[in-house]
Formats: sequence, structure tokens, C-alpha cells
Amino acid sequence: MEPGPEIRGSASGRGGWHTHAMANAGSAPEAADPATADPVTAGPDPAARVDAWLNGAWTLAALAAAAEGRPLSREHGRLLFAAGCAEPDGDGWRLLPAYRTLLTGPSGPSAFPRRVARQLHQAADAAAGRDGHEEESDAALLAEGAASGERMGAFLDLLVERVPGFGDLLEESGLRFLDVGTGVGAIAAAVLDRVPGASAVGLDVQSRALRLAERHLAERGLGDRVELRLQDVADLSERDAYDLAWFPLAALAPDAVERALPRVREALRPGARLLTATVLRDDPAGDVREAVVRWRMSRSRITPWGPEEAARNLAAAGYRDVRCVRTPERTLTLVTARAP
Repeated sequence: MEPGPEIRGSASGRGGWHTHAMANAGSAPEAADPATADPVTAGPDPAARVDAWLNGAWTLAALAAAAEGRPLSREHGRLLFAAGCAEPDGDGWRLLPAYRTLLTGPSGPSAFPRRVARQLHQAADAAAGRDGHEEESDAALLAEGAASGERMGAFLDLLVERVPGFGDLLEESGLRFLDVGTGVGAIAAAVLDRVPGASAVGLDVQSRALRLAERHLAERGLGDRVELRLQDVADLSERDAYDLAWFPLAALAPDAVERALPRVREALRPGARLLTATVLRDDPAGDVREAVVRWRMSRSRITPWGPEEAARNLAAAGYRDVRCVRTPERTLTLVTARAP
């Protein structure tokens, strides 16, 4: 689940540094020229807008490079100052408090640079027409999994507040949880932490993910409460076995979702709940962020459903009592449904 911060900028895409940067060398810093800093204010000139977009990528890279308390050089600081991210500090520069908080984040200071680097690598692959896929380190996967687990804990609290009967579900003795695409097992761990006496089955098609999950769950003292399976959810054959299932649209291709939804419905007990989430909206027209996310999803073969489309498809797959729940994260919506 992931889905993160977007992009801002500095170096010219037309073969050199901007003349205003050269003119300001050695003088007091000034705010960036809006005509070359913001694609929206760059006007109708296509070259100016492209230049602003390229500057945005470089500014985001500069912000990521300032993570983990790395000192800002003179030019690094000037760029972040021009972008509104830094302020003078004696003879040097420092990030503004809001950006220091952003870079630290719940996953630690190394998560932001990794996230930015990954997205810029993906953008470079798209520009070159490559279907690139970069393996992440074990440490990165574990850190991202831990962040997902923390979010799931918050989502459970929200669902108890917003969805009638969800709190009763989490109080059931012997609750069985199905974690589709378990990754490092952090979401399963969040549910088990919340529901003493619950047990879980975690499915994944990557043996590496299951190896990390085994380690992560053992470290949290939950290894004996989670059964890990190297299995495609479309091959699930159990019936009436689970009280709650996590179904991650952001990890599944559209054809896989179509095959898997009936299997999960049959595996749920009558009245049991399925939970999924989407970072998309139902009215994306003209929204650049939405268009970027949808294109990235299509390149990664991820199911691009907004909340209403997810609700319609769940109903068509035989689920009932489908509800969309907005979260405090502006772009993320939870969708929950019940098995008949």
C-alpha cells in the first residue's frame, strides 16, 4: 500500500544552468523565478513548462539528498531556499522544520530518499521505454512493511469508528485473518496485535517476501500465530474459513483481481469482511497527480480502481454491504464489504 510525496525542481533541461542562477552567484539569495519554477505559472510556452518540470525533478532530488541530517552545501542550500524548503542558518543553510519532519517520517530518515530514488528510476525507465524493475534491499522492504503495519493499526481504529459492527468483529474470540500479498507480514502482525487470540494466514507468490515475513513475525513473537504460504490467491480453495481478509488492489493486476475475488468470497465465512484500499479518486479529469498515479499503475499492471469502481466491482463479485471510508490521508480511501 503504498502508495507518497510527489515532485518539485533546479537544473535546466536545455543544456545549461539558468542565467538567473549565474547572476545570483555570490549575492544574497532570491526566490526562484516563478516562470521557471512552477509548471502552472510557466504559462502556455511548452519549452518553459518542460523546463519547470525538469527543475521539479532536480529539486525533489535535492530535498531527498538533505535527509538523514546531511549538511547542505552552499548551492544545495540555495536551491532548497529558492524552492521554499530551507532558510539561512548563520553562514549556511538548514531545512525548515516542516521539511525536517517530512524527511524523518514514521519510517525513518532513510525512507524518503529511497522512495524518491525509486520513483525517479521508474520515471527514467518510462522515458526510455524500458520495463525496469529494481530490487529493493531487505532493510528497505522491512522498513516499508513496518510503515504499512502502523497504517493498518490506524485504519482498524477508523473502521471501528465508522463501520457498524466492525468493532464487534475485532472482539471475536479466535478471529481468523487472511492476508493476501502478505509481504513481510506487517499487516498480519498489526491485526494480531489488535486482536489477542486471533490467527492469520499470509499468502505471497514471492519466496523472498515469505522469508522476510518469517523473520519479522518471529522477532515480534507472532511466528506461531501466522501460517505463511507460497500461494497465489487465485488458487485459494478454502471455504468458510476466515472472518476478515485484506485484499491489496495495489499489489494485484486486473486479471488477477477478477480471478481472486470469487475465491476470497468463498473463503470468507458468511457475513465476514473483506478490506481493501485505493489511492485513486472517482473524478480524475484534469488532475495531474491522479493521471501520474494511473499511468504508473498501468505500467506496473496494478488494478486502477477508484472507490466507486471498487465498490461496483465488489458488488458484482457477490459481496454485499459495500462501504467506502475516507481516511485522514487525503488520497487514500478504504473499501470494505461483507461476504453473503
